[in-house]
Amino acid sequence: MDLQEAQQNRQAREIAYGQCYERSPWKSLYLRKKRIISNWRSRAFQSSAVLEDDFDDAIPLQIRPGLIITGSRDDTLRVWNVEDAQPAFTLTGYKSNPWSHQVSEDRKYIVCGGQDETVRVWCGQTGAQLHVLQGHTDAISCLSLHGTTLVSGSWDETLRVWDIVSFVKFDGERVVSSGGDYTVNFWRVHTGECLHMLRGHTDIILSLLFESQRDLVVSGSRDGTIRVWDVQRGTCIAHLDFLQGLRFEGYRNFGMQLRGNILACYYDSEVWVWDIREGGSCLHHLHGRNGHTSNITSLQLLDSGLLVTGSMNDSVMLWDVDKGIFVRDLIRLPLVDYRFYDWNLEASETLLVCVIRVWERLWGYEAKIILIDFDASYP
Repeated sequence: MDLQEAQQNRQAREIAYGQCYERSPWKSLYLRKKRIISNWRSRAFQSSAVLEDDFDDAIPLQIRPGLIITGSRDDTLRVWNVEDAQPAFTLTGYKSNPWSHQVSEDRKYIVCGGQDETVRVWCGQTGAQLHVLQGHTDAISCLSLHGTTLVSGSWDETLRVWDIVSFVKFDGERVVSSGGDYTVNFWRVHTGECLHMLRGHTDIILSLLFESQRDLVVSGSRDGTIRVWDVQRGTCIAHLDFLQGLRFEGYRNFGMQLRGNILACYYDSEVWVWDIREGGSCLHHLHGRNGHTSNITSLQLLDSGLLVTGSMNDSVMLWDVDKGIFVRDLIRLPLVDYRFYDWNLEASETLLVCVIRVWERLWGYEAKIILIDFDASYP
C-alpha cells in the first residue's frame, strides 16, 4: 500500500475492531480472521448483492482484489467493482463467444480467447484493447496467464506461448497438456520437446491441475480415476480410484481443486476429499442425508479448510473438509417443478461470487450473479 491507502485501511480496521488495532496489529489480524470464519460458518448474510445486468448467459468468472470479471455469450466481458457491485467497464471487440479469460495478478492485463481463433489483450485499468494475438486456426478453449506470459490451448491441437507485452514466443517455461490419446504431456516450451508422456489413464482426461513449485500434476479422467504425477521424474505418485472400477456416465459433472496436500473432487452429487501424500488416501466422502441430491456443477476449496459446492437442485452448501461434515446451506433457492440451476462459483477467503443460470423448460433461462462479503462487521 502507499501511505494514503495504509491510513485509510487503518481507519477502517479501527472502526471494525476498535483501538486494539493501534495497540497490537497482530491481534487485530487474528480477530478479523476469526470474524471471517464465523461469518462463513454461522452468521446471517447482511452484506450481499446481486449484479444487475442484461445477462444473455453468464459464463466463467474470476476474482481479483476489488474486481470481478464475468463473461457472457453476448460477446463481451464485464469488469465489476466489488465495493459497490457496479460495472466498471465492458470489454468489447470479440466476434464470438468468449470461452476463457484470465486476469494478471497485478490487474494490468485481461486476456480472453474463444471461437474466433484469436487471443485479445485489454488494459485492466481502462478496458482499452491493447493487442489481438493471431495464430490459432480453430477455437481457443483454455488459457493460463502468469505475469506477462500466456499459454493458449486450441481445438487446432496446438499450444501457443505468448509474451503479451512484446509479442514474441516465450522460452524457459514448462507446459502441461492432455489430448484425446489419454496421456498427460509435459513440454519444454523453447524447444518444443516433450519431456514426459505420462501414461496410465484409459479414457479421456477431463481436468488438469499443475503446481509448478512442487512439480506436481493432477489429472482426472473419464476412467473414474485421478492420478497425481511427479513431472520432474515422470512418475505417478498417487492413484485415486474414487469410482472403484466404474467409469463416468456421459451426463455427470466432474471437477477438482487442490490446496496444499488436500484434493477435493466432485462427481454427480458426491464429493471426495483426499490426502495426496504417500500414494493417496480418501479422508472423507461427502454425501447422504445432508448432501446434494442432484448433479454438482461447481466447487471451491479454501485455505481455511472450508469447501463450497453448488448443484442443480437449488443449493450452495458449505462443508468442513478437516472434519468431513456439512456446515450449512449458504444459499437455497425455491424448489420449483421443471426448474434447474447451474452454479459457477468463485471464492476467496472473504468473498463468494455465484453465477447462477436458472433453466425452465417452458421459459428458457436467465442468469444472475450473487456476491456475498464475509469480511463485513456483522452485529
